[in-house]
Amino acid sequence: MRYVFLSALIAFSALAQDSKLPEEKELDVVDFQNVKDVLKKDGLLQEVQRKKTEVVKIKEIRGEEEKLRYIWPTEEEFWPLSAELWLVKQAPLLRWDFDRPDYGLQESFSTILRSVGMLQKRFRLLAIDSPAPGHLGLPWKDEEYCLLFSVPFVRSMDLSKLEISLLLLEDVLRLQEGWLKDYSRPAKLKEVVGQNFMGSKPDLTPMHEVGKAYTRFLAEKGFSFQQQFQITKKMDALLKPHPELWNSYVRLLGKIDRLVKGNPAFADYLKLYPSPEMQIRWLAPEEKVP
Repeated sequence: MRYVFLSALIAFSALAQDSKLPEEKELDVVDFQNVKDVLKKDGLLQEVQRKKTEVVKIKEIRGEEEKLRYIWPTEEEFWPLSAELWLVKQAPLLRWDFDRPDYGLQESFSTILRSVGMLQKRFRLLAIDSPAPGHLGLPWKDEEYCLLFSVPFVRSMDLSKLEISLLLLEDVLRLQEGWLKDYSRPAKLKEVVGQNFMGSKPDLTPMHEVGKAYTRFLAEKGFSFQQQFQITKKMDALLKPHPELWNSYVRLLGKIDRLVKGNPAFADYLKLYPSPEMQIRWLAPEEKVP
């Protein structure tokens, strides 16, 4: 009851002090001092001070948490975000948002990776309803891959799950080399990663630059003959201990060669991946000089 009375007394004093006479205000001082003495005796002032200190700490913590919301992504986070932004912008051309059956590639591709000793790898597969690109690996995170494959492309050759998985394995090797990432890396990326942009708009220019670089790479640059040679030789080394896989890979390259030569809808494949015919030759056993 004493605490209730004191609370009411303080509230009443605050509301009425402006209308009181000077003498009454003097009494208020005396009365408040009495109240203060009571509060001290009961330890309530210490509790109030503790609460104030606690509130200050909570505000500081929340302020730091708020700042963290405005941290520019790290470089590892940057590449998946850039790839997702590019995929969204390219949706009308790539047509990845369509009804499609389950091709059962998850297990097939996992089996291929395990067979060649690539363990504990994570991957995302995205089917597109566009003839180009026939297949592509987008820079993502370390030990994690984003792999695209064209449904019209694989249907035109009637590829099996194994053959599609071998195509995707090629793309994993290209991602490990980092060629597309190096080509697309924005000049000012190091300046912005990890920076705090609280109070201003984030600079998304690097992400847009990456998207433009992807589009330019697909349409104009593509992989070089030297890069294609390196990948073919790496596939050769990985698959040689597994004759069934090696033979399937050679047959796959033959199918692609016939397709790009005979079907104009897939002629642009050679801009991105030069000469499947040469790949077959690179895989042929070297002739021994008598």
